[in-house]
Amino acid sequence: MKSLAHQPTVSIAALATALLAAPAFAQDAPAGAQPASPPVSGALSQAQTGDDIVVTAAVGDRTRFKSSVSVSQVSNEAIQNFTPRSQAEILRSIPGIQTAANAGPGGNANIGVRGIPVSTGGSEYVALQEDGLPVVLFGDINFGNNDYWLRFDYTVDRVEAVRGGSASTFASQAPGAVINYISNTGDHDGGSIGYTEGLDFRQHQLNFNYGGHIDPTLRYDIGGYWRRGAGPSDISYDALKGYQVKANITKELPDNRGYIRLLFKRLDEQAPTNTSSLAIAKLDGNKITGFDLAPGIDPREGSTYSENNRRFQYVDQNGNLQSAKVEGIHPRVTSVGAQIHYEIADGITIDDNFRKSWISGSFTTQFLNVLPTSSLIGSTVNGQTVGAIRYANGPNQGKTFTGQFVNNNPNINTLMHDMGNLANNLQINGKHELGSGTVNLSAGWFHMSQKIDQTWFVNRQYSEIATKNGAELDLFSTTGTQLTAAGQAGYGDNWGTCCARNVDLTYTDDAPFLSAGYSVGGLNLDGSVRFDRVAGKGFAQGGVAGANYTVSDALGTAVIPSLIAASAKENINYLKSYSSWSAGALYAFGSDTSVFVRASRGGRFNADRRVLGGNFNSDGSLNAQGNSTAVNFLNQQEAGLKQRGTLSLFGMTGRYTTETTFFHSTLTENNYDFTRLANSPPNNNPNISNKYRSFGVEFTGNIAMGNFHLTANLTYTDAKIKDSATAAIIGNRPGGIPRLQYFIQPSYDRGIAAVGFTIDGQTGAPIDDFGTYELNGTTFVNAFLKIRPVKNLELGINVNNLFNTLGFRYGGNVVQSGGTSYYTNTGIYGRTTEASIRFRF
Repeated sequence: MKSLAHQPTVSIAALATALLAAPAFAQDAPAGAQPASPPVSGALSQAQTGDDIVVTAAVGDRTRFKSSVSVSQVSNEAIQNFTPRSQAEILRSIPGIQTAANAGPGGNANIGVRGIPVSTGGSEYVALQEDGLPVVLFGDINFGNNDYWLRFDYTVDRVEAVRGGSASTFASQAPGAVINYISNTGDHDGGSIGYTEGLDFRQHQLNFNYGGHIDPTLRYDIGGYWRRGAGPSDISYDALKGYQVKANITKELPDNRGYIRLLFKRLDEQAPTNTSSLAIAKLDGNKITGFDLAPGIDPREGSTYSENNRRFQYVDQNGNLQSAKVEGIHPRVTSVGAQIHYEIADGITIDDNFRKSWISGSFTTQFLNVLPTSSLIGSTVNGQTVGAIRYANGPNQGKTFTGQFVNNNPNINTLMHDMGNLANNLQINGKHELGSGTVNLSAGWFHMSQKIDQTWFVNRQYSEIATKNGAELDLFSTTGTQLTAAGQAGYGDNWGTCCARNVDLTYTDDAPFLSAGYSVGGLNLDGSVRFDRVAGKGFAQGGVAGANYTVSDALGTAVIPSLIAASAKENINYLKSYSSWSAGALYAFGSDTSVFVRASRGGRFNADRRVLGGNFNSDGSLNAQGNSTAVNFLNQQEAGLKQRGTLSLFGMTGRYTTETTFFHSTLTENNYDFTRLANSPPNNNPNISNKYRSFGVEFTGNIAMGNFHLTANLTYTDAKIKDSATAAIIGNRPGGIPRLQYFIQPSYDRGIAAVGFTIDGQTGAPIDDFGTYELNGTTFVNAFLKIRPVKNLELGINVNNLFNTLGFRYGGNVVQSGGTSYYTNTGIYGRTTEASIRFRF
């Protein structure tokens, strides 16, 4: 067992210094191939016509037009025109992907796919990759979601996504979708440098990328960004600051047999992550039809990042008071990679992709929950009845607080001591002529070891809800005793003993996989299978009662209780194996129409979210409950139509492509979400045991006609909870799943100037699985203008949320106070305008 677990690592160690690989389950294009390019006036790029090679969750050399999977490819230029303000916003340009797109520049988004809800946070069934390897093994690691660890910048050539299908067998822990950020590799000599400046928000960013050939067989690419400011929210200090540098060098091998490549990345950035705000809700029965601003609060620009809460205290595991600096999400990533694509003999190639990442960081921020002040007065806090609330700091320090609401969610400090990983994917591909057709065979081994070493400090805290610089609030008893200090009522005890937590875990996934395909004429058949073998080792500790601390602030002295992560260790030492499969067929009717069908089943291993939940025996093995809930399986069936051709309209002629996919998905999910403990009944049960069904259709289309270009993505989803341990939700539509989601981007490019818009929205969706309220749909419009006064120089302006729409997406809660209904959730950024200058050379 041990030798098998380390075999891929030994393999790449022998190859890394001389034979560097293309991504295996997300292969690189053949040596010398040109990357996807942004669209040019009057024409569609290779990526848009479907003639490019699919390199994500695929095998062989099939184009998108001839692949029996649903594939989207978005160029760097198209993403910039979309004017995203976060990684999550980028993903909304991909059909079938569900994300609220309001997580902020630091990440922490919930990413779903095809009507399968995100029940625990993060990205359970969607993998984010960088050059063909996952950034982390599991997309929903507690305080370690996959969108923390990567950034979009000039170094990215395109983003490629495969939904369903072969994602089940050519990637681990990603049965729903694989989204791959593919880097520039110096195919074209030249580069660009650019600077952007926020005009109505404070952000400054320098971007660059340059690549080219050192000689005919050696090329390189280097790029990255530096930025500083507040981000799109109205934060009065530099909550956003940091940089990323990426580089690679590629050596093409003699006789055009392949290439070797080395890669490097360094990311070090602290960035805010958004949390809830509130607005007055307009109700029609249980439908939330619109919003008004609550006094003094604007969700479009408000933030919990405050000059009055830039530091807070916590109690470390040794029982010592420490001070944490609020840095939002602060990832530190250093990675080195090595790739090889080598043709051993005619029709036989070896691909290997290796990366070692050293990852650490912190998650230090202020969460927000809306509590009516009337509910707090008269309640019991730290054993005494609350009689008064006063400002602990800020301009009103010492004065009585009379606002309608308080924030009673924690300030939280998670130290990510080690989130590093080692990943390797080794694959051998063979092609053989059989009769008038071609047989493609592939066999490989994926190995990834993921470290999760964290300590959590989750403090009970009270603060003012304000658009900007909310103050901390101190509570006083009816007898005048001070109950909090600097707004803090308890150290490490906000969510009980579960969440004063210390974990030191290592998960190792070894997955052999096989694929076979046959092509003859217009017919392509393929099938694949993957066997994941995941081992978990380490320990987890929960909270135990610690000392009481006598703490002083400007208003006086309070005695603060604590929990520290020092319980008896829960040992983790187990192995779980499972299989995934996928089979598909495509038939091309000539060169402009193809149809495909596919069925697949993919497994998703439940990792760190299962600890401290009653799933393990004392020796670390799985008990009966843990064994039955260790893996969730996603089943999908899909059928698609791909078309392209010439279009004549209003006397103009152009080109178009469309791809339409009908899908059906079923999932049995067992999981645990500790954050539900803080919810109001009945939605406060952290144990999740649901069966979901969804079906729908995805559509993506492109038209290029003269100087006009149009992209449209539409997703219709009918989702239902078919069964559940919670009887009240059976038959309901899952919370946060809209029926229709759309993304439409028209643009017009005359060469000297270009202008375009993005229309991004969805229809209504229930805010939770119980269907208590349905949130109305909202549409947001972005716009861009580019002017090119001289060759190679481009001046631009882009606007996100052009009409400054007040709106929300998915989830949230309704609070009643004083005869008025209030909606609490993370708001979409208001209008933000950015100017840019870019020089290409």
